[in-house]
Amino acid sequence: MAGLLLTGFGLAYFVVQRQMSFEAEARTRFEVRQAAERLEAAMGSVRITGEGLVGLFNDLGLEREGLVQALRTLLEADANAVGGLVALEPYVLADSKPMAYYVGVAKRGGRDLDLMAEDYDAHAQPRYQRTLAASAPWWSEPYFNETAGGVWMVTLNLPLRNDAGTAIGMVSLDVPVRRLSELLDNLRQVPGQRATLIAPEGTLAVHPDPGMALKYTLAEYIEAEGRGDLRPIEAARARGERIELTHVVPANGERRFSVLAPIGGSGWTLQLALSHNIVLGELRRQALWLALGGLLATLVVAVLVQRLARRITVPLSELTGSAGHFAIGEFDWPVPHDTRGDEVGVMARAPERARDSIRFQLDEIATLASERQKLESELDIARDIQRAMLPPDRSYDGLGLRAAVHATLEPAKAVGGDFYNHFDQGDGRLWFLIGDVSDKGVPAALFMARTMTVLEAAAQWAGSPELALAEAARHLVDGNDTCMFATVLCGRVDLGNGNLWLASAGHDPPVLLRADGRRELLAFAGGGPLGFEAEGEFPLWTGRLAVGDTLVLYTDGVTEAFDPDNQPFGEQRLLETLDPRRDARTQAEALVAAAHAFAGTAPQSDDITVLTLRLERRG
Repeated sequence: MAGLLLTGFGLAYFVVQRQMSFEAEARTRFEVRQAAERLEAAMGSVRITGEGLVGLFNDLGLEREGLVQALRTLLEADANAVGGLVALEPYVLADSKPMAYYVGVAKRGGRDLDLMAEDYDAHAQPRYQRTLAASAPWWSEPYFNETAGGVWMVTLNLPLRNDAGTAIGMVSLDVPVRRLSELLDNLRQVPGQRATLIAPEGTLAVHPDPGMALKYTLAEYIEAEGRGDLRPIEAARARGERIELTHVVPANGERRFSVLAPIGGSGWTLQLALSHNIVLGELRRQALWLALGGLLATLVVAVLVQRLARRITVPLSELTGSAGHFAIGEFDWPVPHDTRGDEVGVMARAPERARDSIRFQLDEIATLASERQKLESELDIARDIQRAMLPPDRSYDGLGLRAAVHATLEPAKAVGGDFYNHFDQGDGRLWFLIGDVSDKGVPAALFMARTMTVLEAAAQWAGSPELALAEAARHLVDGNDTCMFATVLCGRVDLGNGNLWLASAGHDPPVLLRADGRRELLAFAGGGPLGFEAEGEFPLWTGRLAVGDTLVLYTDGVTEAFDPDNQPFGEQRLLETLDPRRDARTQAEALVAAAHAFAGTAPQSDDITVLTLRLERRG
């Protein structure tokens, strides 16, 4: 009988031990998944911040002060990053100077620092060079940052690229290692659990043993401490794979269950080890006392163990169910057992904290999306206003002659810097012009509006195109602190006899299509672009348009339309595309269509504008 009871006790002990081990390992898998998701959310928010700045730079063409303010605003909205660096090549900004500026979040102990003023060559650093060559954002290994107050940091580095895909700078965001460590605090509250956070190149960023973190890579730790049992984990980490295994520590024979999980696509990995000795220690002590207490005590302990197992497994099942609802986005689903003071309560409160963090991030994403939508709406309004400034197509009648004018403008962004104009002063002389501002986007649109106004006023005052350009040059230099400029081709045609006058301020030469089929590229001397110098000379070219002749004016967005192999459309294709037999509208539309067909899938690199003027006999 006693033997039967002891056998029953031993069997019960074995079953309970297996059950507790199974539940503990399930809890370890669950907590690894939850912790990895928390870390991925935190790192993802940092990446959203960096990509937000890259998107603002690409969409709005921000200058130095705008970049710094945008970075500060994004950092203050991110709970994880404490500072960020913007570094640009010297040719990117309008002032043609390099930029390397660090923005620190003041409420998190950071401070601003102009690295160029500190004679710190950020552009020569390996991190900058690696980022320029990188095809995607990458995380650095932990490093000791004295500038941030003597703390260990990790940095997310993102390349900045122009419309052609060329790397022109970088954005880097600093996250304290202690912030990543805080996200693992709930794992440390469970007895027997050991959390290790490993950087992309193997550095132990967070480790449970004192003195190991930030000192070794995982491979170095294995060799230094004789931990051959961790080699499968290092191999899986190097491959970026998830692994779980049971292993024995060589030094003390401790049996552990470990799970290694990659953290999204960041290159970071999280290892959570569970000590079977600690998990089962209490059970073993109780089993010893029960065995010594006799058969009756054995039966009592068996009942208690079963109840203890149910007390753990039932809440775990309920918590797993709640986690399943969170996984499909039902964040209002209640979390049971969150008021308990034991390990189950700790586990219950962990998904609550994760849920609050996810809600916060979703709110931040919604706010950013709303602000972006507002900005896009404002740009649409600006585009409509800009188009309203341009004159419509029309025909102008003179003494026996008529000029049909058609223009097409396609900006590379919502608003652009190309412009055109045509008007009759009432004396039978038709003025026309086309121009291209040195930039794209909102700054170019504002300078374009000013240039159009000044040119029209100058043409009303001056008697010929070269005088109009000279007068406009004097006015556009005043207050041009941004050093923007515009190339302009200005002309006038007499609708009584077809006499033609042209003057150029650094603009591409027009094409004259003769009625007999000849194509002439009118390459004549011109002055410099408007906006640089107040005094300039703009030589006058004179000629004559015959009935049936067409004058084609265009911006460099046509000749510099690039195909996917980065080959330009060029002047030769321009001449081959034009047909003297077409009317003004068909001529302009055919040229724009040919440029787009040549570019194919390549993005439009610049504004495209074409203005055609065809001289006809008045009926």
